[in-house]
Amino acid sequence: MTETEPGEPTPQTCLRVAREAAALAAAADDHALSAVCRSSSRNEARLEEVMHAVHREAVEAEGHAARAEQWAADPEMPDSALRHCARGAVDYAVRAQEAAGVEVTAAALRTELERRLTAQEHAELESELRRREAEQEAAERAATGMDSDNRHLARMNAYFAESAVPALGWSAGHVRVMEAAETGRLYWRDGQARQAAAHGVWSGGRRVHRERTQDLRAAGFLTAVAAADGAQVLKPTPMGQVALEFARLYPAGLYDSDTAAYEARYARVAKRYKRMDDKKAAARRLPALEYGAVRLYRRPVTLAEQEVRAEREAAEQWEDEGGYCPGVPTPAPAVEDTARCPCCGLHKVTVAGVLTPHKATRAAVEDCPGSGLRPGTETPRPAAEPRTEDAPAAAAEPAPAPAADELPWPPGVRLVSLMSTRYRDWWGLECGRCVPGVSAPLPGKWDDKGDARIAAYAHYDEAHRPADDLLTEQEIAEVERWPLSDAQRTVLHRAEHAELREYDDGFWALDCVPDRWDVNKRVARARVTGLWAAGLLDVHLDSSGRRLVKSPTARRVVRLLWRAKRQGVAEAAAKDAKLTPLPKRSNGYPLLSEGRYFKGEQRPADDAAPAEPAALPTSTETAPPTAAAVRAEQPLLRRLFAPRAARKQRPAHDLHTVIRRPQRVLTAEERERVRDTAALNFQGALIMGIIDPVPNASPMPEEAGAWVREHVWPEHLQQIERKYPHGFARWSMCERGTCWNCLSGRCDICVHRQKGGPDVDRNQDWVTDHRGRNVARLIPRPGGEPCVWWCRCACPKDGPAPARPAAKAKPAPAAPPTAPALAPAPAATPVRAPEESAVQAALW
Repeated sequence: MTETEPGEPTPQTCLRVAREAAALAAAADDHALSAVCRSSSRNEARLEEVMHAVHREAVEAEGHAARAEQWAADPEMPDSALRHCARGAVDYAVRAQEAAGVEVTAAALRTELERRLTAQEHAELESELRRREAEQEAAERAATGMDSDNRHLARMNAYFAESAVPALGWSAGHVRVMEAAETGRLYWRDGQARQAAAHGVWSGGRRVHRERTQDLRAAGFLTAVAAADGAQVLKPTPMGQVALEFARLYPAGLYDSDTAAYEARYARVAKRYKRMDDKKAAARRLPALEYGAVRLYRRPVTLAEQEVRAEREAAEQWEDEGGYCPGVPTPAPAVEDTARCPCCGLHKVTVAGVLTPHKATRAAVEDCPGSGLRPGTETPRPAAEPRTEDAPAAAAEPAPAPAADELPWPPGVRLVSLMSTRYRDWWGLECGRCVPGVSAPLPGKWDDKGDARIAAYAHYDEAHRPADDLLTEQEIAEVERWPLSDAQRTVLHRAEHAELREYDDGFWALDCVPDRWDVNKRVARARVTGLWAAGLLDVHLDSSGRRLVKSPTARRVVRLLWRAKRQGVAEAAAKDAKLTPLPKRSNGYPLLSEGRYFKGEQRPADDAAPAEPAALPTSTETAPPTAAAVRAEQPLLRRLFAPRAARKQRPAHDLHTVIRRPQRVLTAEERERVRDTAALNFQGALIMGIIDPVPNASPMPEEAGAWVREHVWPEHLQQIERKYPHGFARWSMCERGTCWNCLSGRCDICVHRQKGGPDVDRNQDWVTDHRGRNVARLIPRPGGEPCVWWCRCACPKDGPAPARPAAKAKPAPAAPPTAPALAPAPAATPVRAPEESAVQAALW
């Protein structure tokens, strides 16, 4: 038997309790048997059922007591076995007495198995537990050289490495290349990678595998830094450093050879719908490390590194404070004349709000604003208070300052931990209010949580505080002057996020359902005209007609109404508000359905002029033909692609100045590239006009642009770029070439002749991160200059349409033979090659 722990019953106590519990269960069984013997015919069945139930419990209690006696005689059995038998016997005895209906006295035996410890025993147990934990911690620290927190980080890193290393598709050779780059002596020169013998000597040295180095650099694990004599020093990127640490933690995830690694990557990327060349190209590329793995990795710090860091920080503080003497309060500058340097982290004296020059204690000396730059705003450190000897203990101890994590953060902005370096921990910010439903990362990173909090409040004050601040009395009064209903607010929303247009049959919101394709809804005429008359909607005239957009007044009013609804100040009205029209718009909206037009708006030629005296024209003009005449003269293909009504045809006198751009002539190499394009991508390139694009003049040479697309662009952009003969994302609207109709020789139905104008882009683009998510909006031309695409064909885009090319004459069918005759066996006829289409004839 093992030694009994404090607070646990002895083996003798367990054996005695088991025997007493078995005796009590047997007594309850006898009582139930006697009750059955004295029973009558009325309760005989019930008492017999109770007798059997009590007997089962008594048998179990006696069995536990017998096993307790048997195990007590066995010296190899632990004390826990006796305690288990004793507790089981007591439980069965209690159930037997409850089933028999007698007094439950066996429950008192449980207290003997649960002895309470005294205060001295508790203290001894706690001391022994702490001693064991200290011994175990000392042993683990001696074995690993790290404390418990860093050992936990090491275990978590090893756990993450088990799933991250096999996904890298590396062999042991890739690890050797990364280790050579980690030394800082790996360089690339004259198409060969070498490991220099010493730092700064970029010539000679041991050769490093060229293909592995190129693959690691293309995947983003290595980066190149220009050195002397045209050499490029290859260093690991943050992602490459994390991948190397994972590979060291889990070497079993590496493949035996480059061939095995290539086969594993091929099995992962091979899909049925992919071409063989695409599969092989994807297998040759090394996949990047997952972004989550990079964020989750934390480098553990050993005890020796912690001591070195503590000594360095103590030395920095000593030098910063000018030395420290025990018992003498350290002097500090006044509150209003101090500020914290965002680089060094030190409180320094300021003169007129500018930091005075001081010695930088961190590595980034050139970024330190101690040379005279104005630091970021921060609450200065208060001056030190002299200590008094007679003050009470409670007053002598200052209130503890709240930790950095306990201070409040602005609503919606949270602190995230970034990958740490050897000497610093870095932090970033994410905002959940900039993009709905997404925690968008904010630019910048900080090694101090106080600086990160200052940046968070600066972002909140600029972007979100106006929405959270309570409305003033003037703003509430303005909200009350615009009691718009939900329907009116919906019209304003569609005018901004959808396309609100006016046609002959009324007002329509085009494509107004975000989760369904091409859903248009009619909008009430009185609602739109009322908002226009009040100055909340403006009318823009373009080649397709009238488009209604929100006015600057509407944008401000909608913002105020949104803030009022959010703060519970005002809700939407039940009925449409009767808004007061502006003086300039008091005459009413000129509806197209009534044949009325705005001042300066072009009236279609087939619309009758209003009944009013008009001046005689000075010159005779030929009116365009009617819609019926146009449809009668046009062939079937022209009727399919031409506008539906002749009134939409541009008048002959309304000519546009077309900027004629040069038309590209494809070379033999470009023709072969176009021929090899997949059919679906070929049709898309025809529609977008990038079969023969013409690039604009650029200060960046083509070689530099190709390098940027290969090494800087993310994989999702490179994937779609390779599908098109001349690329996809590199072409803007003004660089597009000839439309598909003109390429096929049908200049009479040119795309821009049908539209009556060029294609105009929205003059904006999006900046994406490495995952393809939109993070910022880019406006290339802040002045609002449009970027247009005119078909580069020399055919006219206005005026009379060119003649349709004549159709090919079909050969006359051969006359049938006059009389059937036996013909000899026909000779083998040569196979006729298929005729080339019009598009191919125009291209080649």
